[in-house]
Formats: sequence, structure tokens, C-alpha cells
Amino acid sequence: MPSVMQVLHQGAGSGAVISTLHLSLGLAKAGWQVRFVCPPGSEVESLAAAEGLEVIPLQLLPRARRRNAAALAKVLAGARSDVINSHSSRDREALTWLALTRRLPVPFVATRRQIPRTVFLENWIASRLAGCMIAVSQPVADALEQRGTPRRKIAVVPNGLVAARLDVPVMPEALEHWRERIQWDPERRTIGIVSRRKDQSVVIEALSRISTPVRLVLAGVGDESAFDHLIERLPPRHAVVAIPFNSDVRPLYELLELVLLPSRMEGLSQALLEAMALGTPVAVSAAAGNLELVRDGINGLLVPPRDPVAWASAIERLLADPALRERLGSAARHTARVEFAMERTVERTAAVYRMVLRCQGPGPRADSAPEDSPWNGGAPR
Repeated sequence: MPSVMQVLHQGAGSGAVISTLHLSLGLAKAGWQVRFVCPPGSEVESLAAAEGLEVIPLQLLPRARRRNAAALAKVLAGARSDVINSHSSRDREALTWLALTRRLPVPFVATRRQIPRTVFLENWIASRLAGCMIAVSQPVADALEQRGTPRRKIAVVPNGLVAARLDVPVMPEALEHWRERIQWDPERRTIGIVSRRKDQSVVIEALSRISTPVRLVLAGVGDESAFDHLIERLPPRHAVVAIPFNSDVRPLYELLELVLLPSRMEGLSQALLEAMALGTPVAVSAAAGNLELVRDGINGLLVPPRDPVAWASAIERLLADPALRERLGSAARHTARVEFAMERTVERTAAVYRMVLRCQGPGPRADSAPEDSPWNGGAPR
């Protein structure tokens, strides 16, 4: 039975956490022995353990590459796997350091879920030491190549959707709880952005140009204080409410007529996939990984990223046309559930692991960094 160690320094609060967890569960179901390394006491640790994964709690610290590398080396010594997959930045840095210093006994794969902002040199070194760089969309792959990753080292494997996670009954009391939480009222149409801080300000600016009264829910940003200067200029017909991240946002989708994603740096949004799978009409920035999911006028609307006038027009158009909402929502549901089913993601990821093992064998062989690289003895702690 092949084994993989999935490493994630995040514990909650992002689509990357959900994507990594469900990928790991899918691999386990497909016959892989999965060891799941994640922060102790985190939400994802509890979820992984409840689903029967072998969980290894490990706290990786910010700006502590060598210390994190030493901690991961200890984990590997006690629970060796055939291949390691890094899913976030701190673990990727630590595994790169172990490989560079020839202390990584097995090949590693790095999954990149956002448009990379890693400096060229660091990305160049990591990509030559990793067996493969998995990009969750073609825009992520293109950005990796621009930062020095050889094309032959990149595999595009989109995030997958677990439909069963969404197809659960929403209890009336849960729906009422969310109505109270977002201060729902029937006098305003309810639209939302389910995302950490992106370009929410553009949509807030667009509201003043929308005649239909709306309540904009910002789910995942914590509070609206950062947007106070924009909100206080809005006409009274509109309302904006911000709430912190919550892993159980399923009932919220029942209250949202539209889901928006104003983001220019998205790899392939898990929240957007879920909204589409539920048949909710979507409007998204025409940028990055959004272009992999949404086809303009077919299964959603693409909007120029930083254009409040265009956002106002798209929102007003959708609110005014129920037939359009129904058509786009139905097509979006098919796209998410068929084209991006988790089973396909699991198959493609497993194929990457097998390819890396065939090419590199049990050891850490990969392209070498040059002897005069700053990483050879000069990496930051």
C-alpha cells in the first residue's frame, strides 16, 4: 500500500484547509495510507481524526524555516512515508530546506493553491528540489513558470468538490440562526462574498450605483471596520454586515441570492465551487483561477476586477432577471459537480505521486541547487 504524508501548517479559515482535508480523505478511500500533519488543537485536526485519518499534530512557526525543518525531520523519522505533499508555505519552506541539506529521505511534492508571490530565487530552488509542483489552475501554473519553475515540473490538478458535504438538510433553527446573524430582512435582497479579505471594497463601492436595495454579507472578513469609510457613504437603502470565518456556512447559502468573488489572486476558490454546486448564481472577477471555473454568460458572469461600475451593472442585471439567475445557476451546478468532482482530483493527484515515485524512487533525488546558492548555508532562520 503506497503512503503519503500530507503537511499543512494552517488549521482553519481557508479553502486550502478544506481542500487538503478532503483530498486526503479521498486518497485514503482510494487505498493510500495517509498521514495528516496539521496544527495541534485545530479544527482540521479534529475533523481529520473524526474521519479516521492518522493525524500527526505539529505546530509550524512563522519565519522559522530551520526550526520547522528540524521538527518535520523528527516526524519523518518516526512515520516515514513514500512521498510528502506540502500544502502551505511554512511546510514548503521547511521541506525545501531539508531537501537542500540532503536530510529529506523521500521525494516531496508542493501544491500551490494561490497565485504565487514567492520571490523568484526561492521558488526556483524549491521547484528544482521538489519532485513536482502541483498547480490548482493554469493561471497558477503560468505564474509558477514565470517565477522559474520548469514547465516539466508542473502538473495542473484542480481543486475538487465533495458534493456530499453540501447535500445535507438545512435545519430551520440553523437557518433562523443565520438570519439573525446577518440581520436579514425581507426589504432587501441578500447577496454575499464568502472569502477572506480580497477586493470586497470594490463591491461596496458598487452598491451606491445599484437602485435595488441589497444587504451585502461579507463572510470571512471578521468585521467591517476596515470598510467603514466606504460603508458610511452608502445610501440608506443598502446594508453591509461582516462576520468572521465560520466553517459551517452551508445555511448561509440558502439566504444568498447571489455569490460574488472580487479577487484577482485566486488559485481556484473552494467557496466559489461550493456556491456553484448549490446552483447559486455567481459573479466573479475576470482574473486568475476564476477564469477556470466561470464562463461568462454560461455558468456565471465575469466582471472587470477593479471596476465598481461594471460590478454594479452585473449585480443589478442578475437581481432583475430571475430567468438568467436560474439558467446560470443550473449550469454552474453542473460545472462544479461534474467537471470538478473530488474523485477526479484524487485520481490526478495519485497519478502525480506515482509519477514522482517512478522518476525519483525512494530517495530525495531532484534537480540540485547551485553550490553558490544563498540557500547553501545562507537561508534565513
